[in-house]
Amino acid sequence: MAFNSKEYSYCDVQATILGRPLAGLRGIEYTAKKSKEALFGAGVNPKSIQHGKREYEGTLTVLQSELEALNRAAKESGQVDCLDLEFDIVVTYTSEGMITTDIIRCASITEFPKGMKEGDLNSEHALPFIALGVDTNVTA
Repeated sequence: MAFNSKEYSYCDVQATILGRPLAGLRGIEYTAKKSKEALFGAGVNPKSIQHGKREYEGTLTVLQSELEALNRAAKESGQVDCLDLEFDIVVTYTSEGMITTDIIRCASITEFPKGMKEGDLNSEHALPFIALGVDTNVTA
């Protein structure tokens, strides 16, 4: 059976933090991991696969204006900077009328980079984060 469908492109992605769409979003990636290992007994083949803890992490890449907005939000809520914030990230992918939404639960930025060099026309910052979970394909 043949079908033709449009693939998602970067212009189909929107991320929202603290109720505000990130206009300065340059990239987002996130990963769910689960610890697993083969359990061996007698013989050369494993007897089962043991399952362990789950971990969630990612990177939010933003322009400096978005980084400054996160810092302002942190200070307004009594925090030192964006490293103290915990927030959901709502990521929406839209293609051919189909909407897919993932929610990254309770994300917390682990590094706060800043800087520029000669010739830069903008300042882009990769903000690594950890999270408590990722809900995929959430329906509104």
